[in-house]
Amino acid sequence: MHIALYRKYRPKTFSRVIGQKYVVEALKNQIAAGKIGHAFLFTGTRGTGKTSCAKILAKAVNCLHPINGEPCLECDVCKGIENESIYDVTEMDAASNNSVEDIRDVLNEVNYLPVMAKYRVYIIDEVHMLSAAAFNALLKTLEEPPAHVIFILATTEIHKVPATILSRCQRYDFTKLTVEDIAEALLEIAREENIQLTPGAAKMIATLSDGAMRDANSILDTCVSMGNYIDENTVANLVGVSKDEDIFAFTERLIAEDMAGSMLSLRELIGRSVDIRRLCEELITHFSNLLVANLVGSTAQLLNISQEKFDRLQQQAKTCSHNFISFALNCFTDALDSIAKGQNAKIAMDIAVYTMCNTQQVPQTVPVRPQIVPAPQQVVNTAPVQQPTPMRQPAPVQASVAQPAQTAPQPEPQIPVSQPQPVKPRQKQDIASQQAEEKPVPFAYWQDVIDIIADVDIPLHSFIKNSTSYLYKSIVYIKGNEGLNNYIRTNKEVNGIIKTAIFNACGKHYNIGGFKNIAHMFVEEQHDSLNDILALRNLGVEVNID
Repeated sequence: MHIALYRKYRPKTFSRVIGQKYVVEALKNQIAAGKIGHAFLFTGTRGTGKTSCAKILAKAVNCLHPINGEPCLECDVCKGIENESIYDVTEMDAASNNSVEDIRDVLNEVNYLPVMAKYRVYIIDEVHMLSAAAFNALLKTLEEPPAHVIFILATTEIHKVPATILSRCQRYDFTKLTVEDIAEALLEIAREENIQLTPGAAKMIATLSDGAMRDANSILDTCVSMGNYIDENTVANLVGVSKDEDIFAFTERLIAEDMAGSMLSLRELIGRSVDIRRLCEELITHFSNLLVANLVGSTAQLLNISQEKFDRLQQQAKTCSHNFISFALNCFTDALDSIAKGQNAKIAMDIAVYTMCNTQQVPQTVPVRPQIVPAPQQVVNTAPVQQPTPMRQPAPVQASVAQPAQTAPQPEPQIPVSQPQPVKPRQKQDIASQQAEEKPVPFAYWQDVIDIIADVDIPLHSFIKNSTSYLYKSIVYIKGNEGLNNYIRTNKEVNGIIKTAIFNACGKHYNIGGFKNIAHMFVEEQHDSLNDILALRNLGVEVNID
């Protein structure tokens, strides 16, 4: 039967543990000095060696011939613990044994002396899963256990462990492993397994594992199914991720605002069965790394990437501003949110790429969401009304030769704040729409919304192109034919597409609704002649009704 690599190559001595130098040294010194604590708490992310160190510690404290704090692995006790034939070492999974009854079963055994070993060792994995009653039952014994009992608790979520438990344990924090450490370990495993693993593939697997050696071994195990030769293409095709070259090339096209090239890159990646959600996450990580790469004191170790990749990040970061990087992070974060809410992943990424390649949308000053380009003239309005500026600015009107009094608009810093500037017709309409909360008004940017949808969803555009809309109490009500209404009702992702298009058109988030909900507001009040006659009589006018 095949043994998984992460089990086969689990470290059996402290010297084989990867990347936890200080934890290992502290434990070895305790054992060598004979000053062994009664309760240990190992915390850290998955795959960093917590359970492995717990088992090594259990062997080391019971070993008949320890060597500088290390288990000898040759004595009967070491062999018995390794093959689980000695029951003095008990491993318990708190995720499935988290009740107070499960803990009481353990506590009933602690008073019995060990049979073959020197200490009874209880390893409780995922200890944060224990119930409150189970923690309370464990508390007193954990504080004053019998001299022959050692508790080793392991958790990935230290914040869920009560402070009363923390205060009774020696705490050791396990850190994420570096890409270099994992890649080196993978190459060593590959040599022992006669696997031809390229250094580039090893680094790629190490990066995907996110600092967890167990995850890296699992990915390598998956890749072995394709044969003994494993390169970057093998890893990318099996795991459904993009190579660094693809991410860097895609990013270069986005920075250059190459709409066609960016869309082609996206289609090529999708055509190679790259998981779109994972691609979006990779781009978020890439732009986040770009943001940090040029900061003073930034290092490859800080980003947990290889030095070669860090150097490339620094070079690429010099070709774009921090504002652009922040803008890109916002775009892809919005796309990831839309995908999580059920929107079509391909459409969400198309919208993100389209938004990034639209040069007018990148902020030139401090990046603020929503991403709106400041107008050439800042409108100064005395009324306390917040005015959104449309992302698609109309072309500026050219001054006529016959009208020398009209001059081109000056940059914003040169305009006195006290001098009101002319408001463009569409901006006036939008201000009026915000002030007139008592009745619906035509939505000023609806044609822009339709144009944006034409670029991202052709079927939806065919339904919505002849529609109109009205703004009322921060809701855009769409008036269209029954075909449009049915299309919106039967396609869940359409709501997200329309809302995103509205945001890209006017820079403000609006909910949408059906025109039928406000249609009654457009019915004109019927004139009643009888009321007029009665009103005249009340004024004393004699009126005869024949």
